[in-house]
Amino acid sequence: MIPQLGKLYSIKEAAAVLEVGRDSVVRLIDRGELKCIEFPLMGGHGKNRKRLIPEAELDRFFKANFNGFFRSIT
Repeated sequence: MIPQLGKLYSIKEAAAVLEVGRDSVVRLIDRGELKCIEFPLMGGHGKNRKRLIPEAELDRFFKANFNGFFRSIT
C-alpha cells in the first residue's frame, strides 16, 4: 500500500463498493469521472493493464455524485 494513496481497489472491488457492474466502473474511468492509476502488464494480447482506484477517489466520487445520500467507504 502506498501511504499517500491509502487502499487501492481493483475494478471488481470498486464495482462492489459502488454497487454497479465492472463495465460501469470502466466507463466512468474512460469518461474521466473516476480517476485511477494504470500499471502496464507485459505479454499477452490487447490492452493488458492493471487499473487501481485509490480509496480517496472513491470517497470523492461518492461525495460529488451522491451528496452524502450513501455511506462513506471509510
